[in-house]
Amino acid sequence: MADMKSEWAMWANEHGFTSGIVMLMGGITGVFGFDGYEFAAYTIAAGFFVCLLEYPRSQRRKGSLVERRFQHILHPVMNCGGLLTKNYFVRFVLYLLMSVPAIFTLPTLLGGVSLFIGGLIYFKAALGGEEWHVDSMELRRQKTLTNRPPNNPPPRPPPQGAANEGFSDIPLQQTGGQ
Repeated sequence: MADMKSEWAMWANEHGFTSGIVMLMGGITGVFGFDGYEFAAYTIAAGFFVCLLEYPRSQRRKGSLVERRFQHILHPVMNCGGLLTKNYFVRFVLYLLMSVPAIFTLPTLLGGVSLFIGGLIYFKAALGGEEWHVDSMELRRQKTLTNRPPNNPPPRPPPQGAANEGFSDIPLQQTGGQ
């Protein structure tokens, strides 16, 4: 039977990116009219950093990747970032530390807790031996070329005026009650 290990990194990536957006929104809200605007300003910077770090998706183990738009621009940065960008243990610790200041004000609380949970998901991915990887040479789109036509034709509606099989023409009669 094939090795059916779950890949947690893709879930952590989506959760981390969403957490960064929530942190940005909470930080912007927290700067205007709430006490602790210093924490809100920190949360804006941290949310921007998290969004930038989480925007590019990693390749899965089988080599497939659903890229985000313009992700390829950040590939050289991610490949040169070393442990900070590739190792999920480092992201786990980084996100745990970054989430602490975000829990001190109400508008940034949701983003901080969400980033904490994202860090825990990255910890699960790191325990599974996953790391960030993109092989740019493999990512070129390949067209599927076939030499054989399909075996079954596509479903088509019956031509105009053709009798439908299984249905009989039932004349409509007007009843006395209508």
